[in-house]
Amino acid sequence: MTSNAALLSVARHIALEAGELIVRLRAEGVHIAASKSSAEDVVTFADRKSEEYIRGRLAELRPDDGFFGEEGGADRGSSGLTWIVDPIDGTVNYLYGIPQFAVSIAAELIAVRSRRIG
Repeated sequence: MTSNAALLSVARHIALEAGELIVRLRAEGVHIAASKSSAEDVVTFADRKSEEYIRGRLAELRPDDGFFGEEGGADRGSSGLTWIVDPIDGTVNYLYGIPQFAVSIAAELIAVRSRRIG
């Protein structure tokens, strides 16, 4: 079993890498890819690129884990652990150049308990 500290290290490292990516993409200009529930609830191309990057890095480092991304759906893994990702947490701030946005990555471990019968 992987320690919480090891999972945190993976999440922190990838979040920092993705953060560098989205800051660079922001400097190049923000492009809206889609709207979700309203005109203010948008998905930028940077959201998609960031999630794609995070998914790829997690697949390299933790290939047996599941993935649940805000922009691109979910994949089940075999390890019992699923990474939950918001590639740009605060997309509206990102869109308007307000510097309060982040990359959010969490790990959820589903404990499977066996039941004894008899």
